[in-house]
Amino acid sequence: MRIVFPDGAGCVQHPSDLEPLRKLGPVDFYDGPPPDRAQLIERLRPAEAVILDYSLMDAEVLRACERLRFVSFLGIGYGTCIDVAEATRRGVAVAYTPDYGATSVAEHALAMILALTRHIGPAFVSAREGRWEPGRFQGMELHGKTLGIVGLGPIGTEMARLGAGLGMRLLGWTRRASPERARHGVTLVALDELFAAADVVTLHLAYTAESHGLISRALLERMKPEAWFVNSARARLVDNEALADLLRRGRLRGAALDVHDTEPPPADYVFRTLPNVLILPHIGYNTREAGSNMLRIAIETVEAFARGERLHVVNGV
Repeated sequence: MRIVFPDGAGCVQHPSDLEPLRKLGPVDFYDGPPPDRAQLIERLRPAEAVILDYSLMDAEVLRACERLRFVSFLGIGYGTCIDVAEATRRGVAVAYTPDYGATSVAEHALAMILALTRHIGPAFVSAREGRWEPGRFQGMELHGKTLGIVGLGPIGTEMARLGAGLGMRLLGWTRRASPERARHGVTLVALDELFAAADVVTLHLAYTAESHGLISRALLERMKPEAWFVNSARARLVDNEALADLLRRGRLRGAALDVHDTEPPPADYVFRTLPNVLILPHIGYNTREAGSNMLRIAIETVEAFARGERLHVVNGV
């Protein structure tokens, strides 16, 4: 079985990390993403199994991969990179790597919340540029405030644990409500109630066709003007045009965004121009610990496929 990493993988720290895969067949590991679609297809043509980082495997690309039978996506947002319906039509199993970095992403979301509510970014820039403006950066204490957690899978549950440790009141919404998901003192509520009551809303929801645009203008407009919005999940969950409009008008106090509709964002990216927005380059997952877990799980999915088994496969092929 020929295994291809068409766009590299930051979780691979040393060639020896790939030894378990080399026992299954030749491994083509490319150091970084291809320059264009034609080169991506060229890299993928010989592949029977692919471990994918961020390249787009849409219907056109999949149709060019005649030998392909299996794709393992590094992360949980496979829907943003893989046309799963086309893969299913072509008999290609699609797997992902769940639960690889719940602690890393939740800790990063907390860091974003703290940086946002205590103005860490602009205060740092001010001090570095030689100004001394302690009175300009009045923050908000999180203790006793309401944290609204959208999505209570592994990351959202870890976020609840961290919020509880800060003494925050926790409201949560999940598509699969159950007593097991209301941990760490979370009160399950309707989505509109969460947005209306929270001082900070943080997203930890997987992106699917059903969740596309779930965070609508109507929901965002329910937020209190002094509330903060944090997204370390996926940009396509949100009506970002509405979010930018509300932030520009001061209808929301601020936002922190680790994920973006286009990555990297274009030069005219609207959120770059808004002073009440903290933007980061999609680094929530990026810790050594999470990377090690991610690669281990991806390798396990390929090993299972080679045995005729299915591990973390999302399309039933």
